[in-house]
Amino acid sequence: MYQFKERKEPFKKDFAVIPNGKAMEIEVQNTFHLKNIYKHLHDWLADNGYYDPDSGEDDFETMYYEIKKPDGLMFHHIWWRALKDGEGTNGKYYKYFIKINFQTIAVSNHETMIEGKKFKTYKGDVVLRIKGFLRVDPDEEWSKHPIIKHFHKRMLEHWAAKDISYHKKKLYEDILELGRLIKQYMGAQAGHTGIKQWNEDITGL
Repeated sequence: MYQFKERKEPFKKDFAVIPNGKAMEIEVQNTFHLKNIYKHLHDWLADNGYYDPDSGEDDFETMYYEIKKPDGLMFHHIWWRALKDGEGTNGKYYKYFIKINFQTIAVSNHETMIEGKKFKTYKGDVVLRIKGFLRVDPDEEWSKHPIIKHFHKRMLEHWAAKDISYHKKKLYEDILELGRLIKQYMGAQAGHTGIKQWNEDITGL
């Protein structure tokens, strides 16, 4: 499994786009259709140029853990990891890294009627946490370059500062858009089930 470790020494080359490396957190207590939420998020990542760090494909899930209690309540921990090549760089100088952690708390099987049709769903508490990091010089080419390696610090703090700021902004825009997508489909803003969770064209349900 791909392990992302921040590079802080001898030079900081991984930049959190949310201050202090914190996560955007979205919590929803609602009825939800997990398969469709998966589908929406997967398609958004793939359509926006993200790929699995290990395979280079679009299988973003790196962990799925489920506990089912005797009373039927379920708890999940699900991790997704995604990379994207920085705009105009083919990933040579900049890569965007996104962590998405799903957590469900005491969810139960549920049935929901939408326009006269019955859907098998979950009901309970869902928490999604999203972190984003800009990775500069992902293959450490600057460190190995016979000339640039002697100006590494200046490269990061001065010559590349404008580009670093630009790519941090682009990644932050992606995270904001992903957060809006989740809220839209989970009904997080209005406190109701987002109708697009039940789109028959997506799952055929």
